[in-house]
Amino acid sequence: MIKEIAFIAIAVSDKEQARKFYQEILELKPARTQAEGAWVEYDLGDTTIGVGCHPAWQPSRDGTTVAFEVDDLDATIAKLKERGVVFEMDKTESPVCWMAQFRDPDGNKLMVHKRKTK
Repeated sequence: MIKEIAFIAIAVSDKEQARKFYQEILELKPARTQAEGAWVEYDLGDTTIGVGCHPAWQPSRDGTTVAFEVDDLDATIAKLKERGVVFEMDKTESPVCWMAQFRDPDGNKLMVHKRKTK
């Protein structure tokens, strides 16, 4: 049966705008690129995030949320704000973590996240 996550896919409408956002703003390093840059995979630990354009696959403001684990949540939020990222959910605490939500240029929900130590 299901044993792990193979990858998380994020639909985008403009491959160059997405590349700039994910690689320059979020500083993700591409691991693999296919379809003339219309599909780019970023490996983060054991998880792969695929960012891609396809006519049958459209971005959605109500789609999947990806939460990126960071070492220093406040510093990451500050850096992203300096780069023009607007947060729609400010730093919020849950019983197990802190998180803040923003969107990529297509409106896909993303989060920066910091687990609390046990």
